[in-house]
Amino acid sequence: MLVVALRQPQSSQVIPFKPALGCVRALIDFGMMAQYQSHTSDSIAYMEHYLDQFHTMKGIFLEFRATKRTLAKVDEQRREIRHQRIQMSQPVAPSKRGRIRDEDREEVHEPRIDLIHCELHFNFIKIHLLSHFSDHIPQFGNIPMYSTEFGELAHKEQIKDGWRELNKNDAARQIVHSYSRHHAIRMRLLNVESLRRRGADLSADILQHLASTTRAVTAPVVDSRILLERRDDVSNVLYFSKVSGVTLECICRELIRYSHHNLPTERHLLEDHAIHQSVPVELLTQLEIPVVAFQESDVYDSHRARCIGALPFQNQGSCNNGVWVQAGSEEMYGVLRGRLPAKLVALYKIVDYTCGNAVRRVAAFRILSAVNSGFPSDIHGLVTLQMREDARDFTIVDVGTVHGLAHLIPEGERRWLVNNRIDLSTFNAVY
Repeated sequence: MLVVALRQPQSSQVIPFKPALGCVRALIDFGMMAQYQSHTSDSIAYMEHYLDQFHTMKGIFLEFRATKRTLAKVDEQRREIRHQRIQMSQPVAPSKRGRIRDEDREEVHEPRIDLIHCELHFNFIKIHLLSHFSDHIPQFGNIPMYSTEFGELAHKEQIKDGWRELNKNDAARQIVHSYSRHHAIRMRLLNVESLRRRGADLSADILQHLASTTRAVTAPVVDSRILLERRDDVSNVLYFSKVSGVTLECICRELIRYSHHNLPTERHLLEDHAIHQSVPVELLTQLEIPVVAFQESDVYDSHRARCIGALPFQNQGSCNNGVWVQAGSEEMYGVLRGRLPAKLVALYKIVDYTCGNAVRRVAAFRILSAVNSGFPSDIHGLVTLQMREDARDFTIVDVGTVHGLAHLIPEGERRWLVNNRIDLSTFNAVY
């Protein structure tokens, strides 16, 4: 959002805006690298590089750390300069007044900056601790292990939940006893479950209790994509055309192209558009995509892509998310490595009448084009996308080709920025 806000600076703002963006970018990149669960010598070197960049450019923000004492010195300095200028003032021709005003402004600005840099600094504990991260990791392990988030979550379970269950008489003792009982029972259930898995002889009532309290955990299927929230106002291709705003001819033409690329020759759709308009269609508004968590092999994040067409979402505008699709080999599109973001147009199930009325789950979207061949900008480090005028309005693919949500920031008319700092997986993939 900072990049978008500063995308059109005035001529006097160009010089400070560039180091400001570079400083924020370096600090964010350092924070992203610090969240890695495992490190190599290269990743630690990247962390040190980003921190050095931050320290090099952080001076641009010094004036915003001014204390009341420093501001008072700046005001006193300004008054002294103004007083000296009044004493030395002489009659000036109107044609020279503008140039003199600029010189006076520069004369006031330079001492002000010198005073701020002399008085202010970033030497406080939270900034100083960052310099120890690269030494800490080889000795003690990754940084997230020492996060205070786990202690905050434990505070809710150990203190707040116990407080709500009690009668508030001698609360401290009751909270400790309540949590101790809950913890002991959970440990007992884990021990009994371990015995059951080893084949120990347990009574029927214990087995029944385990069956009612133990939840089976199954790993999600990696290739599974789930379509959710069916709409009731669409029953065939003709109604789908009316709801989506895409012409019937365009939909039929794209269905034929899809069949030629994804189905055997004997199952290609006929060229007759009159047949296609009555093909049953089920329109849905959500696609659930399991995405492997960064640096994990059996942990998945669930991405939910929404596509509601022109309908309002939460009393605001429509919500049609961007998604990642595989559009070429890894050598294509620069740092995007063969993937391109696309804007969802529709999610639906359609009957394949060439294969015994089998149901195919497909997604329709508009693919965006990468500016600068998919390489990031030197100023803000983000990849820019655009919707080309000659781009196809409607592309149909199987939902299995959708890799996850793409976080796109509008930059202007038909242009977006790829936010690759939204999570660690995207940061590592788009780099």
